[in-house]
Amino acid sequence: MSSTSSSSNRHAPSSRPQRLTTITSNFAGGNGTVNCLGCNRAMVPRVVTYYGQPLRSVCPFCGATFMKFSSGLQRLLRHFQTRSLSFSAFKWLTLATLCFGLLGAVSDWVKLPVNISLYAAFGTIGFGLMALAELFVQCVERMAAKLCHESNYYWAGFTAIAIISANQNHDLVNNLLLFSLALLIRGLIVGSVRALSGSKSYRA
Repeated sequence: MSSTSSSSNRHAPSSRPQRLTTITSNFAGGNGTVNCLGCNRAMVPRVVTYYGQPLRSVCPFCGATFMKFSSGLQRLLRHFQTRSLSFSAFKWLTLATLCFGLLGAVSDWVKLPVNISLYAAFGTIGFGLMALAELFVQCVERMAAKLCHESNYYWAGFTAIAIISANQNHDLVNNLLLFSLALLIRGLIVGSVRALSGSKSYRA
């Protein structure tokens, strides 16, 4: 009888009002409960999986999403992204462009081999395009951050504008493809440098 009464008392609602606002995350402590972001009830999140991979955790009472788990691809791409906006990469790309341009001018003046002139020309054009791409990316990200918007909408809008412009004027296709390639190579270079610097700082 005592066990039955204790279990019934456990599930019966308390007559006293509970201050749910004072309940905080306690995963490392005793009961491991958190506040639901939807119904504000104390709960233990339930994990939703797909073929063994965790997708998100939800509230067992209202079904609201408590936390989303990033996939392997998202974790990989996160190394190529940063929340801190800086023109340092643009400065380095601009410096590389000036160095290759100076090398081309010196090769023409001193009459160096043709291969050096070609390398200088390709380096000036390539790093110059990547510097412009980095400047464009930083301007878009800074504008989105200043207006408190998601930058993904801006990039989707620019992509739509580029596709419409290419359909209207086929002469712009090559230029758009070249600039897109510069954006891609710029992302790989800058992201690799950030990922390596982040891993070194983490080890240190």
